[in-house]
Amino acid sequence: MKRAHIILALGLLALLLAPGLLDAPAAAQGTNLLTNPGFEPPYPGDNNGGASGWVRWHRESSADQFGDCTNGYHKQPRWGQATDFVYEGSSSQYIGNNWDTWSAGMWQTVSVTPGATYRFSFWARGRGAMEGAPAPSNTGLNMKLRAGIDPNGSGLWSDGDVVWSAAGNAHDQWVQFSVEATATGDKITVFTSANWAEAGVNQCYKFLDTYYDAASLVELGPPPTNTPPPPPPATNTPLATATPAATATPTLTPTATPTETPSPVPGGRICVNAFDDQNANGVQDESEGFIAGVTFTVASSEAMVGQAISAGGAEPTCFDNVPAGAYQVAQLVPGRLEMTTAGSATITINPGDDVGLNFGSRLRPADVANTGTASTDTVASNDALPTADPDAVATAVPAAPADEGGMSLATVGGLVLVAAAVVLLGVLLFVLLRRQTG
Repeated sequence: MKRAHIILALGLLALLLAPGLLDAPAAAQGTNLLTNPGFEPPYPGDNNGGASGWVRWHRESSADQFGDCTNGYHKQPRWGQATDFVYEGSSSQYIGNNWDTWSAGMWQTVSVTPGATYRFSFWARGRGAMEGAPAPSNTGLNMKLRAGIDPNGSGLWSDGDVVWSAAGNAHDQWVQFSVEATATGDKITVFTSANWAEAGVNQCYKFLDTYYDAASLVELGPPPTNTPPPPPPATNTPLATATPAATATPTLTPTATPTETPSPVPGGRICVNAFDDQNANGVQDESEGFIAGVTFTVASSEAMVGQAISAGGAEPTCFDNVPAGAYQVAQLVPGRLEMTTAGSATITINPGDDVGLNFGSRLRPADVANTGTASTDTVASNDALPTADPDAVATAVPAAPADEGGMSLATVGGLVLVAAAVVLLGVLLFVLLRRQTG
């Protein structure tokens, strides 16, 4: 009988512990899959200024292009740890150059679930100027910041499979860039990218700097669902136009000659605006107004068509005479805002079309806002940063992931369950021993 009680107690303990053991390996939904997403130290010497866990990449033009800045050439920049411009944490990844235009970034390959969709995002800011800080950035310069995902995990920025976000600028402010893609295998590669080169334009300024921080790679959901998340509302209905004033009907005469019908407009028009989606439901309610400071970009697969910033009023921003074709329209929100609709939408323009898009965003809740660590007083000097070795291989193997520490809710719950089971087992053994001695 005593043996039966002991077996019963051990069996009960096993049942209590089993769920925790089975659930322990499961990853929490929305987990950031990146190694060192905040570009924190160390910055190993053999990574030539790149943060641990990340790999540098850059484009290099032929040397005969370097003599003329209007060639839009690419020359190897410098990488380093920055502490003066930080979005969160203690440091950010710096990439920049003096006088020479460049195109470069960081990349990281991550193990994923084939067929699942992922979103990669990061915060970036840039500065192009002839003078050091606190002189402002020249907003006429184009730094073409982008986020990219290679769904097959090749680790090559030039791979034709890379899905890129729309390009945008981040002059003297932190702007989030993001892109989504579906994994075709068990690995994907994510890229940060900037490109200061502009063919036909002299962008060879003394300071051509960018900073990257707070990157994130999260799984959006299981493999394909029946209904993909809706893009921001889009309509192909013509925009309202003023009714022309009535004119007197001319008197017909035998010599009247019919006029030629005007040719149709060769392109279309894209109008965009940003609304203040206070309840984050993705729809502009009657009580919700408009919001200022959101950057809009319109880009084809070959080039950017235009860029504008919302003014905060009901009047939309319009891009006229857009050639027929497919375009990606994207919103880039400053640090104090968060998106409540999709970050971009792909549309098709036909001659004479008027397409309207309304993007939603709102002020970040106070308990998750984290903009107090950004400094606008000084900028890390290029001269103070390590110079990259021109002979170094840009595709060095990233450092092994560091244990970021901390306990998840599942871990804490498991420890509580184990403690409860031990207490229960002790009570059962105490009762059995009392019966034995009694």
